[in-house]
Amino acid sequence: MVRYANEYTLWGFFLLTRFVGGLTERYPEVFEGGGNSSQHQSNFAKKWKNYTTIMELANNDITKVDIVTNEPLEKCLLYLSYKSDKNELEALLHREAMKKIH
Repeated sequence: MVRYANEYTLWGFFLLTRFVGGLTERYPEVFEGGGNSSQHQSNFAKKWKNYTTIMELANNDITKVDIVTNEPLEKCLLYLSYKSDKNELEALLHREAMKKIH
């Protein structure tokens, strides 16, 4: 079993965001966003903020929201960071493969 430095829950983190220090530096994949975004994407992100993260972790299943929000914060952030890095790697490999074709 993986142990996490802080046993904050995801829900608790969203309620106490400004009091939790250092996490933005440790998980830039989650907090900094990536790439260029359109105005529509930016507006969506502003409107839905943390709910997007919760739904991503719950695999867009409303029945799993309570389960996800009670998970340890760093477990959630580690998973989101992994997923972000994996998506970036897959996009890079795809772009490289497309260059070889053209």
